[in-house]
Amino acid sequence: MIKIETAHIEEVRGIRKLDIDFGQATYAISGPNGSGKSGVIDAIEFCLTGQIGRLMGPGTKSLTIADHGPHVDKSKFPDAAFVTLKIFIPSLKAVLAEIEDHPEITLSRREILRFILAEPTKRSEEIQTILKLDEIGQTRAALNTAHNRLQTHLKNAQGYVSQSRDTLLRHLQVAALQPAGLLEAVNKRRSMLGLTEITSLTADTTLDIGIAGAGQVSDFNKQSALRDVKALSTAIEGLSAAGRPAVSEILADLTKLEADPTLLDSLNRRSLVEKGLELIDGPACPLCDHSWEDSSRLRAYLQAKLAKSAEAAALQLALVKAGTVVRSEVMSLIGVLGSAAKVAQARADEPARLLFETWIKDLDDLKVKLGSFEALLELKPRLAAGWPAIPAKIKSRVSSLLAAVEATPDQSAAVDAQTFLSTAQLRLTDYRESMRRNKSAEAASAAAKTAYDAYCAAMETQLNALYDDVQEDFSTFYRMINEGDEVKFTAKLTPSEGKLDFAVNFYERGLFPPAAFHSEGHQDGMGVCLYLALMKRLFGGRFTIALLDDVVMSVDAGHRYQFCQLLKTNFPNTQFIVTTHDRLWAEQMRSAGLVTAKTSLAFHSWTVDTGPLVESNEEIWDDIATSLAKGKVEAAAAALRHHLEYASRRLADNLGARPVFKGDGNYELGELLPSVLVRLRELCGKSAEAAQSWKNDAAKEAAVTLKAKLSSCNGATNVEQWAVNKAVHYNEWANFGRKDFEPVVAAFKELLECFRCAGCGAWLYSAPRGNPDAVRCSCSTINFNLKAKEK
Repeated sequence: MIKIETAHIEEVRGIRKLDIDFGQATYAISGPNGSGKSGVIDAIEFCLTGQIGRLMGPGTKSLTIADHGPHVDKSKFPDAAFVTLKIFIPSLKAVLAEIEDHPEITLSRREILRFILAEPTKRSEEIQTILKLDEIGQTRAALNTAHNRLQTHLKNAQGYVSQSRDTLLRHLQVAALQPAGLLEAVNKRRSMLGLTEITSLTADTTLDIGIAGAGQVSDFNKQSALRDVKALSTAIEGLSAAGRPAVSEILADLTKLEADPTLLDSLNRRSLVEKGLELIDGPACPLCDHSWEDSSRLRAYLQAKLAKSAEAAALQLALVKAGTVVRSEVMSLIGVLGSAAKVAQARADEPARLLFETWIKDLDDLKVKLGSFEALLELKPRLAAGWPAIPAKIKSRVSSLLAAVEATPDQSAAVDAQTFLSTAQLRLTDYRESMRRNKSAEAASAAAKTAYDAYCAAMETQLNALYDDVQEDFSTFYRMINEGDEVKFTAKLTPSEGKLDFAVNFYERGLFPPAAFHSEGHQDGMGVCLYLALMKRLFGGRFTIALLDDVVMSVDAGHRYQFCQLLKTNFPNTQFIVTTHDRLWAEQMRSAGLVTAKTSLAFHSWTVDTGPLVESNEEIWDDIATSLAKGKVEAAAAALRHHLEYASRRLADNLGARPVFKGDGNYELGELLPSVLVRLRELCGKSAEAAQSWKNDAAKEAAVTLKAKLSSCNGATNVEQWAVNKAVHYNEWANFGRKDFEPVVAAFKELLECFRCAGCGAWLYSAPRGNPDAVRCSCSTINFNLKAKEK
């Protein structure tokens, strides 16, 4: 893939202007929360992929790269925002296309738990997306959808078969549709007409063959018509009991939903709650920003809501199942209504025909609604009043139609036989067509199930092999960072029909979901390890770059050295660009050899005007000078104050300064810098005394000179005033004019130079901690001995 050599960022997110020399090496960027670290990741990600991950996905509908990618002061001038990367790349076209297709080279803190605590279906989607196997899941889903739709089509076809069979049986007046019974009824009429007897029933048999103008003979048969109308009358009488148990179940479930509206709400918000669980990163709810006592209580609350939605999902399934039962009753009624409507049309009874067809239209609409959960929610009044919604005049219309048919003169034996045969042929044709469609639907449904089952079996076989590799690497990585703790740790990824179950070993007590017994810190560590295992499986030797945005905080403090070793030994050719707000962790990465002083960068603060403020001597003074040149005293004052705050904290730690102790560790600049000044003077005095005991005049002179310089600096005078009068300090700087503030900048620059080596530029430090025997710089050009000669 690629490695980054340098980056130039301007007006992107919170960054105004920043240059970083990555040198193709693993690189650490540290700084407090809100100091602009993630802006660097955003800029690199945008340059490489054209995307900014934190501006995409759930909860970011109103965010766009064009509007929110540039610095807030340049939101209306997006052309001012740009990123330039100098990269080492073996094959330009192929590699850039690959990176653009793999935005997962960026991993943020909020994303790591999506692998660990996600629902099995969601975990499968996330991991298959990273492995570029999402087409597998999409194909499986498409096959499943096709199978479900064909199943629905088959059920409809089966309903039409039942309707056409009942209509044919009613006309033939036989109990079962067997060839012998059908031919007996048909041949009886054919014999009356002097026609040849039909000896066998085949797919091509025509029941009215031999009748002159058979296709033109009326299909009105009085006796058959009477049976059709009487069938409707009987059906109407039995409607009060039709589908009653299923209707009662639907009404009870709908009442339950009404009594507990949270059930439906939880069902509607199920996907939102799932996403909220993935995004938990501390005690603040990622959905509403409400603060909880701790993240475990928040997680338990959301998991309870998810369980509630599972109850609603079960209720949804029961409603749809009961709706299917009622739907079959509706289809049966539509069948007898259709036959009666044809009789009404034959008798020219327009009021009856219109009433029947209007009712059929209403029932067709009801049939559709009974197959939809959302529509079922609105059907309670209809079901409670009686699902058939029997028209007011239906019984009188049926009675008058029946009377009209009965009043029809009896047909002659010949006409009765002819119409019987022609009607039988029409209904047999309908039945054959419904059977043909049903057979086709059965074949399609069976083929879809076979394809789906075969695909799932093949997919599981292949995914099992793939996940075996991933889980082995994952377990190895996790054992490495938890060395001495979980030496026999194992994990199991189990794919099945679009799901991916994930279980891990807990101290050899068995395999459990990660959230069952492991702490949140361990779960976070699992997320990082699984990510690394997936990237190794995806890219192999081409895994040369990864952007880890504050995710290393997920590793427990006691295991961070092992984590550094994991990255160094297992991914020696990968350039990790790591951000962290933990200064100690940044130091641990340096001490473990993952990064060096040259391959690390620290932001000490951020302002909207300046962007990230880098912990480097020369650059900060250049930034301040640039702000003053533009007349922006407030920006220069903020930059100087933040740099002094950073330097004071660093020097207080380096030199062992002793400000008044504060339990929260929240020291003001006016409390820290005076104590640092006092401490270095004290150490200089002690060094001069030690040099005197050793009769080392040169060392004594150096210590005395530095102490005198500290006393004569105008900056030191300002610091001493802060210690006496807290009202006289940086809060007034923003009110200064440029000419007034330039001497302040010069004074503090001179003061801070007293604490740095002119050669290597490093801050002075005392060593060892607690009871130092020297004050040194990194290159040892400054090395004040504090240990006096024993008398």
